[in-house]
Amino acid sequence: MADYIFNVARVLAQTSGPSRTVDVEAPARVMDVPELNGPVRGTARFTRLSDAVLVTGQMRARASVPCARCMDDVEVELAFELDDQFVPRIDPVRGGLVDPGDRWQLDPGHNLDLSQVLSEAVISALPPRVVCAGPCEGLWDGPAASRPAVDPRLAPLEHLRRQMLRRDDESHG
Repeated sequence: MADYIFNVARVLAQTSGPSRTVDVEAPARVMDVPELNGPVRGTARFTRLSDAVLVTGQMRARASVPCARCMDDVEVELAFELDDQFVPRIDPVRGGLVDPGDRWQLDPGHNLDLSQVLSEAVISALPPRVVCAGPCEGLWDGPAASRPAVDPRLAPLEHLRRQMLRRDDESHG
């Protein structure tokens, strides 16, 4: 089995409390997250609850996101936690179908697939704004005469930016 799909039939056969720790490695190709640069790795713990399996853990991944100024890709290290519950499709004690509510569901063979959980966690961990570490062509530090021409369609926005920066300088000394 892959390092992101785990059979938890033994965990389900136990009473509440016992846990199992596993190493997780999910390749980027199984997740619908184009920013990922490689696998998601970490350690997860499966703990038996009365009606579910609790998955907790620490994960890491690398991703490329665009610089907020120049749009060049910037590689970032992501660190995030898992804290999700999985329920079986059929109740192992009482029989009958289980209503998952807002929890994830195991497959009929009691396999716990972390690919969707990891995908959502990676997307949530992506920083909303990243800026290049070094000099960035998005900001112009050179003389005004050598500044690249502004696209005529963006000229009104450039004018507004200059007005806002001027007001900012006046109010902040």
